[in-house]
Amino acid sequence: MKIKNVWFDASNIYVVTDSGHTIGNPLEWFIRLKNATSEQREKFEIGPEGNSLHWEEIDEDLSLESLFDFKRELHYAKI
Repeated sequence: MKIKNVWFDASNIYVVTDSGHTIGNPLEWFIRLKNATSEQREKFEIGPEGNSLHWEEIDEDLSLESLFDFKRELHYAKI
């Protein structure tokens, strides 16, 4: 599974995968993203394998796996 799209609203990060899954997680789960400005959040790179996200400016890295953390309540996007 690879990341195809990423976007934010005021309190969540959303990721779409190449398998068609769309998942949203609260920014509260990712303190650096929560504390970043909207502009900083938009400056991400999808990793070469397509399974990670990197924000150079705020020194944050997320794996696709971390977005499917079943220890927390998942929030599926309603589109």
